[in-house]
Amino acid sequence: MKRLLLPFTALLVSFAGFAQVKWTPSAQHQQGLPATVKVFTTSDSLDGKPFKAYYLEADLKDPKLEVLTQVGNGKRYTPRQYYEQETGNVLATVNTTFFSFADNRNLNLVINNGKVLAPQASVRRKNPKGTDTLTFHPTTGAIGFFRNRTADVAWAYNVGKKKKTMALAAPYNINAGERPAPEPSKRTVKGMKRWKPQVAVGGGPVLVQDGKPHITAEEEMRGGAGFRGLNPRTVMGYTPDNKLIILMVEGRHKGVAEGATLDQLAKLMVDLGCQEALNMDGGGSSALYIKGKDTIKPSDKEGQRPVPAVLVLKYKE
Repeated sequence: MKRLLLPFTALLVSFAGFAQVKWTPSAQHQQGLPATVKVFTTSDSLDGKPFKAYYLEADLKDPKLEVLTQVGNGKRYTPRQYYEQETGNVLATVNTTFFSFADNRNLNLVINNGKVLAPQASVRRKNPKGTDTLTFHPTTGAIGFFRNRTADVAWAYNVGKKKKTMALAAPYNINAGERPAPEPSKRTVKGMKRWKPQVAVGGGPVLVQDGKPHITAEEEMRGGAGFRGLNPRTVMGYTPDNKLIILMVEGRHKGVAEGATLDQLAKLMVDLGCQEALNMDGGGSSALYIKGKDTIKPSDKEGQRPVPAVLVLKYKE
């Protein structure tokens, strides 16, 4: 959730033990983009390991910039296919939510034109101390875009029959023991507020709050060592002057591009000036497609992985 903004200069502090990477404009990806949308790339090493990444910066204050979501309605498509399905001046498409391979269902929040297309899903896991299955209700990170052309990152959950989207000031205490906490509601969560972005996509965990690293992986049930380690990554955040930052990290290409950890991602986004930021689905799903061009090389051998939802940037003619 938005809090007191820190001075922008305070966000550019380097961290001990973490080398700030150098970014350069990506001329090939800049072609056909408006002046308010910029693309940068780096091949610097990251903490001594091979590293390749891109980031897109889009000025949300530009009245011609459109941010929307597109879903597969039970099917999955690659970011390139979503790009080709769109009409008008499409700038970019990028993967977003985690999803179920079994039924192509989005497992995180998706909102478009103020309508919930996919609610935040519950998590079912076998009880390690029994034979029954436990149901948990994590409140995972989501980034929302509002009518006044601002953005916000919140821990979100959908409540009631109408699946109204609510924002929490902190992750819900899911109680990962034998008795999970009840489903979040106004009765069980103090300070829960209605959250009304026009467009939103979820993922998790939250990485940055108040311009500082603040990783809530365990609270969002994304705390495994493998998940926190080196992986291809998709990250979204925004700066205090309302610029959307989409970071795309290549990975799982040993000796060429090995990915980034959650800790490294948080520091990268802080260095890029983000006030708030969150991780999205990564691994083989990570793909940013800009004006008919790939950015990172996907980690799946088949190329871009089909996904059930993307964020789309368009520009009004």
